[in-house]
Amino acid sequence: MTPVLELKNVSKTFGKKTVVDNVSFSVNSGEIFGFLGPNGAGKTTTIKMIVGLLSIDKGEIIIDGTSLKKDFEKALRNVGGIIENPELYSYMTGRQNLKIFGRMHGSIPKERYDEIIQKVKLSNRIDEKVKKYSLGMRQRLGVAQALLHNPKLLVLDEPTNGLDPAGIRDLRNTLKEYAEKDGLAVLVSSHLLSEMELMCDRFGIIDKGALTDVKTLKDIRLGKENEIRNYEFDVDQLEKAFGVFEKYLTPGNPKIVDGRLSARLSKEAAAKLNAKLVKTDIKVYSINQASHTLEDEYIAATKSEQIH
Repeated sequence: MTPVLELKNVSKTFGKKTVVDNVSFSVNSGEIFGFLGPNGAGKTTTIKMIVGLLSIDKGEIIIDGTSLKKDFEKALRNVGGIIENPELYSYMTGRQNLKIFGRMHGSIPKERYDEIIQKVKLSNRIDEKVKKYSLGMRQRLGVAQALLHNPKLLVLDEPTNGLDPAGIRDLRNTLKEYAEKDGLAVLVSSHLLSEMELMCDRFGIIDKGALTDVKTLKDIRLGKENEIRNYEFDVDQLEKAFGVFEKYLTPGNPKIVDGRLSARLSKEAAAKLNAKLVKTDIKVYSINQASHTLEDEYIAATKSEQIH
C-alpha cells in the first residue's frame, strides 16, 4: 500500500506541557484509519497539525510525498477536511456555499458539483438556504465541500455529529466507496466506537499525547494468543462438566449461564479443558469465544473506565 499521510515523530508543546509526544503513524491509499482518544489526549491537536491549523514543533508530516514544513501549499492541496464543525454561510444556499469553496481550488466542472451533491444525498435541498438545514444536513454539506476538489486525503473530526442512524450509515457507505473505488485515504476521529468498528480498516489510539498502538480490526478481534477471554461450552451433562471445571479453575470462575458452562480462559486452557470433558464421556456440542471489541481495546489502551 502507498502511504498518503505519514507522521514521523511529531510533537507539539504548549508552554511547558507536551500535548503530542513523538507520534508516528501512516494512512494508506484506499484506507479508512480511525484515530481515537479521550478528551485532552492530543487527538484534535494532531489533526489540526495535519491540516495546517497548528504548526509542528518537532518531527515531520508528509502528505502525498510532500513535507508540510517544506512546501505547505503543495502538501495541503491534496487534503480535504472538517475540523469540529463545517464553516458555512447560512444566508446562502448549499449550492452557493459549494461554489464559493470550489473557487478556492480553481476550475471545478459542473459535473463534479452534481456528482458530489448526489453522493451526500442533498439533491432535493441543495438550492435551499443553509439556515434551513438541520445539523445533519450541514454536516453532509461540509463533507461535500471537503471532497469537492478530489483530495487524496480526507480528514474528518467527529463527522457523525448531528446525523441520525440512516445518515451515519450513508456517510459510512460514501466514505467506503471513495476509499475503495478512488483510493481516497481517510483519517476519521469519532467517539462512536461501534460506528468506527464498522467503518475503519485500522485504528490508532492516542492517550496522554502518545500513540499507544496501531491495529487492524482483525488484530483487535483476535487479540493476543494467551489473552484471557470468556468461553461458553454447550455440553450434554452440565453438572458433571461443571465438576470437571471446578477441579482446575479458581472458585467463582466456572459458571452456568443460560444452560451453558461459562469460564474465563486462555485459548490453550480452553483446549485442555475441552479434552478433559471428552475424556470423561461428556459431549461438547460447541465452544464459543467472546470477540474482543474496539471498545475493549480502547478501554485497555487508555486505562479508562468510560468512553469520553
